[in-house]
Amino acid sequence: MKRWGVPSSMLLCAVLIPLGYGNPMQYELAIRDKTPALTALSHATLVIEPGTIIEDATLLLQGERILGIDENNQIPAAAKEINLSGYTIYPGFIDSYTQYGVTLGENSHAPSPIYEIESVGAQHANPAVRSDINWFEHFKAEPDTAKNWLKNGFTSVHSHGQDGIFRGQGFVSSLATASSHELLYQSHSGHWLSFDKGSSPLEYPNSLMGAVALIRQTLADSQWYSTHQHKQTGNTQTSLLALQNHKDKSIWFASQHPQDPFIAQQLLGEFELEPILLGSGLEFENLNQVSDAQWILPLKFAAKPSLEHPLDHADISVRQLRHWERSPGNAAALAAAEIPFALTQHGIEPEQFWPRLRKAMSHGLQADDALAALTTVPAAMLGLDQRLGRLAKGYQADLVISQGDLFTNGSLHGLVLRGEFQPLHSPSEQAYQGEYELELDQHQLILTFEQDAGKLSGLLEQGEGQIPLTELKLTPFGLGFRADLTPLGFPGISQLYLQQQAQGLSGEIHFADGQQRSVIARPQPKPVDPPSEAPPEPVHYLSRQTQPNVAYGRAEAPLSQALHIRNATVWTSTEAGVLTDSDVLIQNGRILAIGPQLKTPKGFQTLDASGKHLTAGIVDEHSHIALRGGVNEASENITSEVRIGDVLDPTDIHIYRALAGGVTTAQLLHGSANPIGGQAQTIKLRWGESAQGLKFQQAPASIKLALGENVKQSNWGDQFTERYPQTRMGVDALLRDAFVAAKEYRQAQQQYAQLRRSAKRDAVPPRPNYRLDAIAEILEGQRHIHVHSYVQSEILALLELAQEQDFHVQTFTHVLEGYKLAPELAVAGSSASTFADWWAYKFEVFDAIPHNACLMTEQGVLTSINSDSRDLIRRLNQEAAKSMMYCDMSAEQAWAMITINPAKQLKIDHLVGSIEIGKHADLVLWNASPLSVYARAETTWVDGKPYFSRVQDRLERHAIAAERQALLQKALADDEADPFGQILTPEPTPGWHCDTLGQHSHHVH
Repeated sequence: MKRWGVPSSMLLCAVLIPLGYGNPMQYELAIRDKTPALTALSHATLVIEPGTIIEDATLLLQGERILGIDENNQIPAAAKEINLSGYTIYPGFIDSYTQYGVTLGENSHAPSPIYEIESVGAQHANPAVRSDINWFEHFKAEPDTAKNWLKNGFTSVHSHGQDGIFRGQGFVSSLATASSHELLYQSHSGHWLSFDKGSSPLEYPNSLMGAVALIRQTLADSQWYSTHQHKQTGNTQTSLLALQNHKDKSIWFASQHPQDPFIAQQLLGEFELEPILLGSGLEFENLNQVSDAQWILPLKFAAKPSLEHPLDHADISVRQLRHWERSPGNAAALAAAEIPFALTQHGIEPEQFWPRLRKAMSHGLQADDALAALTTVPAAMLGLDQRLGRLAKGYQADLVISQGDLFTNGSLHGLVLRGEFQPLHSPSEQAYQGEYELELDQHQLILTFEQDAGKLSGLLEQGEGQIPLTELKLTPFGLGFRADLTPLGFPGISQLYLQQQAQGLSGEIHFADGQQRSVIARPQPKPVDPPSEAPPEPVHYLSRQTQPNVAYGRAEAPLSQALHIRNATVWTSTEAGVLTDSDVLIQNGRILAIGPQLKTPKGFQTLDASGKHLTAGIVDEHSHIALRGGVNEASENITSEVRIGDVLDPTDIHIYRALAGGVTTAQLLHGSANPIGGQAQTIKLRWGESAQGLKFQQAPASIKLALGENVKQSNWGDQFTERYPQTRMGVDALLRDAFVAAKEYRQAQQQYAQLRRSAKRDAVPPRPNYRLDAIAEILEGQRHIHVHSYVQSEILALLELAQEQDFHVQTFTHVLEGYKLAPELAVAGSSASTFADWWAYKFEVFDAIPHNACLMTEQGVLTSINSDSRDLIRRLNQEAAKSMMYCDMSAEQAWAMITINPAKQLKIDHLVGSIEIGKHADLVLWNASPLSVYARAETTWVDGKPYFSRVQDRLERHAIAAERQALLQKALADDEADPFGQILTPEPTPGWHCDTLGQHSHHVH
């Protein structure tokens, strides 16, 4: 690379190697660069760091480093001065999320699932775990690719191979051109993680919860490995070895969905890790959750909805409109909340970076915050804040030079990379246009270039005298031309060669007598429009912000009520039955008193419920609402390590709709793709809360097992014929083996504990195994089973296995042939949760009958009705009533099947499921008997808070309609082109079912 001010003629004979920076181990076939190592960038405006500016000062550079700052422009005698009057110098920008300089292999997936891969060497058995990769070892500078960042002012990047769940360690490099090892500023920047397994051909994991489980298990393995296995036996496992002491390393997380960062925070918090998170562009929606992290923000803006056709608006959601209006203000919102973030150009075209950044600034992002996000913040995140991000002595000479203020109306002029100037624009005739001051001996001259009709012409002027320039020709080495300089005392025709440099034009004059001389032509300062004195008007948003930020989201959290409900018909779901004209007092989220004509305590509100019915909130034993990334980890035959609680989706509108149907509690179950599926999560339907706020913390642990066609893949297609088991006999054998393995695992743990108690300090504990832990909890009675089941023979087989292995089957769910073995279920103490009248939708339910619930109840089986459907969950009151029609079940028994009975099945009946003093105030007020098809839930309380109100719902419908119409009008009135539009709004949560595979709602039949 050429240093500043080197005559262009030197380029003809040598490739310049900066003195002192060549490879000492490599013979240089070149002429040494004798350019002075000390450079003075004088009379410039220096932006030292955000908020600190020095006008008309000199920045001294020595080699690759900043030597110092002179505010009086005192230039050392040995320095080469470059006058940058009218220019502004900033620290070089840093992009914190790139894949610069590394190459990934192509993805190749087999047509049939691959369940096992032989690992290479000492690598991890799962190819999605690539933590042993140090990406700096694969780094190769890519000058052509680097231009994508250089033209926007970036001088260094944080890079890694963006592939896998554990992606390996990143590195930080300069974007200059040199040997790759010379460009590294940091070789180990920390580990990168994601939830995307990328090119791994292994089937596991194939769901979001599976990816979470793999991270959890791998981090636990690394702790065990570093503490025990590696030190005690000397075995090497490179992927785990690389994760040793991960608490002392930076952890970076790459998200693909707006909810990913919160899942990652919760997960990595279990290991006392605080990741730096790649954002989505929608962080403004959850400022209360993003406030305790550091972020890398892409400048992604939601597209303006298409309204070309008059009916287009019908397909546009309120959430899309809110995202379109507010996403440009994402960075400003985080800055206003004092949340640290860096900016990246990831996810956008490089040409859009500055237009997008200026749009973000028009939405409130301040210049100092924008500069910090490009300099000091990423430097601190990377641990390079003593080397990058500021203009200070000892810092890297990576600079951005602009004409004028870059964050108002200035323009990028060039960069300094490792002490060397690099113009940002290729030489062109148009680039030479303008006026320059040129001093030749005692002559003060004006050099002018202008273009007319595509042809460049030039003139040299002194006072009234003019010398025309001839033979103007642009070459790769600069602009060449001729001039008769006789009037200036230089007889004959001289030849001139000029190149663009930071200080203007520099080059040589070859006189007619054969002499030559270096010259510099400094540009006449171009007028720059001063920034407007009046501050820009703040952006006015029409949209509301709610939690979640969707239609019917809450503008504010409901408050716990101290409430006296009077004169209601109270369905207690207890032996007390139905009480007429009765009162209920609730306070602090609990039921305080029940009875007729109670006295209203001081400070209580009253609600006249005359003619209305009050019930406990409905409990759904089997639901799949409010979860993201797949209901099945359908890869392996046992996946008991995955957790539904890891992937809760608090934005699912079906939470709100279920509240409107009187549901207050639901157990979210894993699907039925494997004999032992994932761990379930019981939630309270606290609409507007975060994922963690939905969890019913007091509910005991549970897990999904499955029998039947799905688990043996008999209906999955011809490509699914390799996974064991493929028969019902195999399912029984697999379950037996899993319980035996869990016992052996616990025995090994107990033996280790005994050795520790006997002071045997060198004992090595078993490797932590979350999969076997969950199964062992079943054997210990700490985790309850809910079994997907249909056929009598399989249900009996599992009861026999439970007796053999000494565990209890809590609930058979679906259990459509339960009526055939109701006595056996009763003897075993197993309960049943069934459908009201689903049958004949596949072969193994051909024997289902609508009398199933009644017949099991009559035989003493604790029976409930579940939904297994995001739509049916809103009508569970009617589903319960069907047994009154089919088999004359009493109203109290029918109502119990969706309140106290499922509460007992979930082991939360001491808290919810009935109206009793001391229980949670999870209540529903109906306008009619709750078992009537005309019944409507008017108010639904969870923990004494009104999470649904039909009166409020009507008001909200009007507010949403008005907001939506206002936003549509704003979009219609916005006639500006929308070059930035991207799809940011996530797809709505799919309608998961037990047999849904993957994240694309593909069903097994």
